[in-house]
Amino acid sequence: MRWLVLLSLMLLSLPLAGQTLYPEEEKEGFISLFNGKNFDGWDIIGDKDAWQVKDGLIVCNGKGSGWLKTKWEFDDFIFRFEWRIKKGGNSGFFFRALPVADPWVNGFEVQILDDGGQIGLTNCGAIYGLAAPKTNPVKSGEWNSYEIRAIGERVQVYFNDSLVHDLDLSANPEMAKRPKRGYIGLQNHGDYVEFRNLRIKEVGFQWLFNGKDLSSWKTEGAGEWLVQPDGVLHYTGKGTHLWTKESFRNFVLRLEWRIEKGGDSGIYLRGDAAGRAQVNIWENPMGSGQIWGYNIAPKKRMDAPTGEWNYMEILMVGNKVSVWLNGEWVIEGAELKGVAPEGPIALQHHGTPLWFRNIRVKVLP
Repeated sequence: MRWLVLLSLMLLSLPLAGQTLYPEEEKEGFISLFNGKNFDGWDIIGDKDAWQVKDGLIVCNGKGSGWLKTKWEFDDFIFRFEWRIKKGGNSGFFFRALPVADPWVNGFEVQILDDGGQIGLTNCGAIYGLAAPKTNPVKSGEWNSYEIRAIGERVQVYFNDSLVHDLDLSANPEMAKRPKRGYIGLQNHGDYVEFRNLRIKEVGFQWLFNGKDLSSWKTEGAGEWLVQPDGVLHYTGKGTHLWTKESFRNFVLRLEWRIEKGGDSGIYLRGDAAGRAQVNIWENPMGSGQIWGYNIAPKKRMDAPTGEWNYMEILMVGNKVSVWLNGEWVIEGAELKGVAPEGPIALQHHGTPLWFRNIRVKVLP
């Protein structure tokens, strides 16, 4: 792997920008996790005024403390980004972290520190408090790069193109008990730090909607499902359901959706055109996530304010379904008696405008 060399050559021919996704990475399945404009897709934990978007960069000005976390939880992934910190500065990259004030205790932190290249459990490149890096090639006052590969029990960290960690988490009792899934985040440690080019590949997932076309969907009669220039799939409220070409048995489906006041839609599972095996998306006091035809209600309402993006995951294994919405499992292991063993997935037409993005699926055994 020599992606850093390729990236450096490309940067020489491009104007300064805080967020770039190159064609080679896009083909590999990477997406940008930061749009270069605002914190869409992120939450600020702690001091809100500490985080800014400036010239396409994520900037932490060092006020107070806390962290910037993704709205999505991730388990197996490859994450790439660059960071630059002032002399003597301290920050960190969190992964598989819980949404608490001290994510380095219950998750993992890759240390970011201007320390002159020292090697230890708390130095730059360390898995903070757990594993020292093999080497510390930190470049003081310059852009540095990290690539973190977290796949099952194996974690690899590349620091400025050098492999500094290749760990088996199961071999270390403290690491083994840390979460296998959680949030990604950037730390506010009270120092000024900049971040750019945040890209992620969710290992094992395939794109159902790539932000460009409807090549994975049956488009006959689906002329009211429109791909917008910003990569969002917009449904006008007229027409019919949108079905995948492929059928699925056991899977994880992740997608982001947005509705207007009075909006109503759903996700049809296993080809159930009658809508019994449907995960509801709607503006309702009950909240989204209800399994409509089985009258299984979500444990709590977790919908974002109307008009804002929601983050939903549907886990379907056998005849049981679980639904994660905006940070909570609102349905867990609900049994769908009589559900088909396999079938396509659909985005429901219910006569109201809808917006979807980042639709992807992971096939399970």
